[in-house]
Amino acid sequence: MFTGNVTHKLDPKSRVAIPAGWRAAQDSVLTLIDATSDAYPIIKCYTREGFADKIASIRTQAEARGVEPGDIDRYVGIITGRSFEAEVSSQGKLLIPKQQRSRLRLGETATIVGRGSYFEIWEPADFEASNSPEAISKLDLDKLFHILS
Repeated sequence: MFTGNVTHKLDPKSRVAIPAGWRAAQDSVLTLIDATSDAYPIIKCYTREGFADKIASIRTQAEARGVEPGDIDRYVGIITGRSFEAEVSSQGKLLIPKQQRSRLRLGETATIVGRGSYFEIWEPADFEASNSPEAISKLDLDKLFHILS
């Protein structure tokens, strides 16, 4: 499980350190997906196995809802087309390619956020804004469970 969040400086080669406790839970290659969360650009990071499980889950759920096979293939194609593999170095650092660094508007730091079966990379100010009391108060689920507010 990827839990918690940490903000780390990017090194001169545009690499960010992955929390030590997370490194044992993965192989050295991750699948990264360009995505958004609350309209903020992010990168979702899955282990190879986690990514394969996610794609299988999407297919299973879509089929159960009666989605046409061609539409499922197109959606999976969009996901895989936005994905790329990146290797975690022996020092536990993940290279953030220039294109993704620019899209996220990363400066000198990046926030890494655990999401259970995967983790995300955020521009720190975007992460803070998405977790503000105002943003949390808009979540209908939190109105039910009262865990965050």
